[in-house]
Amino acid sequence: MPLDESDELTGRVLDDRYRLMAYQTHAQASVNYLAHDLETGDHVSIKVFGASISEDLEFSRRLVVDTTKAALVSHRCVERVYDWGRFQESAYVVVEHYPGVTLRSFLAAGYTLNPAQVVKLGVELASGLEALHGNGICHGDISPSNVILGLDTSSKLSAVYLGNALRAAEAGRLEIVGTGVDDRSQEFLAPETSRGLSSPESDVYSLAMTLRVAAEEGSTTNEAADAAARPKISKRQDLGQAQDILESALDPDPDVRCDAKSLTKGLIDAAASFVKPPPVAIPESLASPLLAANRSQQRVLAEAAEFDQVRWRPMWKVGAAALGLLMLLSAATAWAVSSVRPQGVSAHLVDQYTGRTIGEVRAIADSVAWILDEDQVRTDELPSGIVIAQRPEAGSRLAEGAMLIVEVASGPRLRMTPLVIGLSTEAASARLATKGFEVDLVQPLYDETIAAGEVMKLMIDGETELGGSLREPGTRAVLVVSGGPVPRTVPQLIGLDQESAEEALNALQLSSARTLSYEVSDSVLEGLVLRQSLTPGLLVERGSTVSLTLSAGPDRREVPDMRGLTVLEAEQRLVEVGLKLGDVAGEGELVQATEPPAGTMLAPDSAVLLWVLSD
Repeated sequence: MPLDESDELTGRVLDDRYRLMAYQTHAQASVNYLAHDLETGDHVSIKVFGASISEDLEFSRRLVVDTTKAALVSHRCVERVYDWGRFQESAYVVVEHYPGVTLRSFLAAGYTLNPAQVVKLGVELASGLEALHGNGICHGDISPSNVILGLDTSSKLSAVYLGNALRAAEAGRLEIVGTGVDDRSQEFLAPETSRGLSSPESDVYSLAMTLRVAAEEGSTTNEAADAAARPKISKRQDLGQAQDILESALDPDPDVRCDAKSLTKGLIDAAASFVKPPPVAIPESLASPLLAANRSQQRVLAEAAEFDQVRWRPMWKVGAAALGLLMLLSAATAWAVSSVRPQGVSAHLVDQYTGRTIGEVRAIADSVAWILDEDQVRTDELPSGIVIAQRPEAGSRLAEGAMLIVEVASGPRLRMTPLVIGLSTEAASARLATKGFEVDLVQPLYDETIAAGEVMKLMIDGETELGGSLREPGTRAVLVVSGGPVPRTVPQLIGLDQESAEEALNALQLSSARTLSYEVSDSVLEGLVLRQSLTPGLLVERGSTVSLTLSAGPDRREVPDMRGLTVLEAEQRLVEVGLKLGDVAGEGELVQATEPPAGTMLAPDSAVLLWVLSD
């Protein structure tokens, strides 16, 4: 979304829940809006990212992961993350509405922090960073641009989910075409992470660099690059013990550098030598009208938290009183002007239109010459065409030609497509059903690396869906799941020797049984595969085992040495070895020789001649 079109979204409703009330600022490839959460009634801030970076796969993946993690962190010095989604071609993130200004704006305007305020700021931010690291989150882009000085006198780390997503995009295809970010604070990055994702150690370095810039007397963010070139924080006697812990946090060696917990403790110890500083006063020139409108309420909260430690300068009170008087006068003037109607223009009583059909309200508006502005809002509570809200309220009077604004139910709320890639088929189907989707088909697809049953892709209307887009309830989805490895075709192994057969099986990621069996064969040479347990051509799973039977060669029986045996004894011996008695030559009683001679190998049941010559 081009920045010059950013204000066109004001008044739109995202995800049937977040009404964009006012354009605020733009930074880090996003446009920031103040919004109204129609579900909770709270004010929130919404960051809408440009279409180009929103469509980057690596950016989207990292943004979803880090936003999901950040939503689990609840710390008073860390910007709360509530939700994320997609609107048209743009991704958006919903965070808490925290009135204040960035430390960068504060310093760039020429305002400064005294040493005690720097230490207090450091304690708050370091404790927030410790909470992030404890939840497995690395900020990735701590700098004055991402530190908010709040109207409630505290401070927060902001954009905790964004730095690594931007770096992931830069490492991909957007490294060439750019991410649309021109204000990244490269000078605050640790030496070891000038490129790549962040680490806890690099976050500590970036925070210490931010505090160093805040501690520089008369410094601005334009001087940050020069400050980054100096090896150590400028020696300021009034920083006390904070000097040592900040130098430890800025050590160029990440293995020596202190962690967030040590930085917090060190700054707390250093704070003991300071008188509690007065709250940082946000100048009126830096506060937007919306922030100024919230200032009185924020100050009441601040006074309740700070008790008698909060001290405001008298001049500030005079200025605040003057501003308050000016606002009252402006409001009175606006009311007076709005109450004046041209002569001859009639006004009509506004009735209660909520709960009526839009057709009825249209007829009423036509009858009294009102201009009807219809805002379509999705809801699960009312059928389509029913008026949900109206402006002005019932009991008001509205002149002819004036505008009556109504919100009309346009159907059930859209459902955000959940992330299901990597889940089992059962878990993915359950998650889709919970979100109001229907699983139309589970389509298996063979894959050599992804486990069988794991979801590889979600398809809706024939297109791949990563998750996060809004769909009509009841949308039918197709799950593409891994069918496991491609089935293997059992090869022909008969006639191969053992080594060749095992090589053929290994090539297909099949295996042979450890125990081999042998059988005699007159037709297959000894040592060759005579038989295999799985039929050639059969489809089997990867890793299946095939048992091999090898040929022991033809069956042969050895003619025994029977010299000195009687004919009857010799015959029994031949039967024992699988041979039979042939002719008997001679008139003697004892065997003197055989034909063929002893040791000869014969086929089973072959006849052997006995020589029993007389002396």
